[in-house]
Amino acid sequence: MATTRQKAGGLGLLHLAVFGGYAGQQILTPILPPLARELSISEFQYGMVLSASAAVVALVSPLWGRRADAWGRKPLMVVALFGAVLGLTAFAVFAHLGLRGVLGATTVFALLLLARGILFGGSIAALPVAAQAYVADTTAEEGERVKGIARVGAAIGLALVLGPGLGGLLGDLGMLPALYTAPALIALVGVVVWVWLPAEERHTDRKAAPGRLSPLDSRIRRFLLSGAVIYLSTSLLQSSIGFLLMDRLDLTAARTVELSGMVLLAGGLPMLLVQGVVIPKLAWRPQRLLRVGVPLTAVAFVAICLADSLPVFLAAVTLSGLGHSLAIPGYNSAMSLGVGPDEQGSAAGLSASVNALTLVLGPLAATSLYQVDPALPFAVGAIVLASLLLLLGRRTAVPGAVPHEEEPASASNTPR
Repeated sequence: MATTRQKAGGLGLLHLAVFGGYAGQQILTPILPPLARELSISEFQYGMVLSASAAVVALVSPLWGRRADAWGRKPLMVVALFGAVLGLTAFAVFAHLGLRGVLGATTVFALLLLARGILFGGSIAALPVAAQAYVADTTAEEGERVKGIARVGAAIGLALVLGPGLGGLLGDLGMLPALYTAPALIALVGVVVWVWLPAEERHTDRKAAPGRLSPLDSRIRRFLLSGAVIYLSTSLLQSSIGFLLMDRLDLTAARTVELSGMVLLAGGLPMLLVQGVVIPKLAWRPQRLLRVGVPLTAVAFVAICLADSLPVFLAAVTLSGLGHSLAIPGYNSAMSLGVGPDEQGSAAGLSASVNALTLVLGPLAATSLYQVDPALPFAVGAIVLASLLLLLGRRTAVPGAVPHEEEPASASNTPR
């Protein structure tokens, strides 16, 4: 009983760590565009700062995965949080000096690129890797693993909803309160994790060199492909929906900002409910989560292609959010269950790297497709998702696949 309570408390602190790390990042979201204008940073330079962060995450996540297996999950989580604090504190100081006129626009841009794009991006990349590996270490049963990973996603979703709201409230007091609150929040969470998060049970010898898990490993390659498609579809939607709303509904720029926020919020809210409450109660296996979530998202993309009114857009994007909320924890759980205890960090690192790569390539693909036809990003997304569903529907055995994923006919009463 005590062990069960300790594990539950550890997972609760883990979810707090994930929430705090991403909430600190999202606090800055509403103030970054006006901050760029105040610092005389162009829209292109602003985009470079954001893209650099995603690119760094894609590059270093596999390295952090191996460090998670060598150092342990809790130490890596502490490194991630305090590295993020250092990055955002440097970002705040450089921006502050720029606002005061101490540093010129070019110098500020270079320093912000270094602070947020490289230092913060490289540090925060370790957080989801350590979190997913920690869940794997503290959950032996498949159902508990799926539940734990889903709630990590819910913690991220909550941060994506509440973080910008807090940033907007702080922004009413000026830019500096938000700039300095973001690293302070992460620092507070970092101290809590450092002091109170129980160390995970080690399954491997820390002195042994962690192995390199290949993305072509037959146990995980189809799930990595699943993750790439799922996150690419998310990026296509986020990058294109504002333009499509503006053009289809003939909106002004100000009205587009308002309605885009409303529509994206409608897509994000299911993550909180589905991943935090519904999935733990459903007790579905990873394959079933994928086989239900992927087609729901594909249908939603088809509806977006045809949408010509705000209610239809809201309904379609909400359906897309529901599909993503099922598919993403299904993918992450399948990755975790498909490898051994000594490969959890490496699997989480590969997963995070693929996810970040789609955030780099997705906007480029979305804008290029949109220039050809406004509906094309969503049509391509629907086609790719439908193709993925065919792959997921294959019944052929995969060496080292997720344990107990396919049951014999006599187990047909078990959800699949």
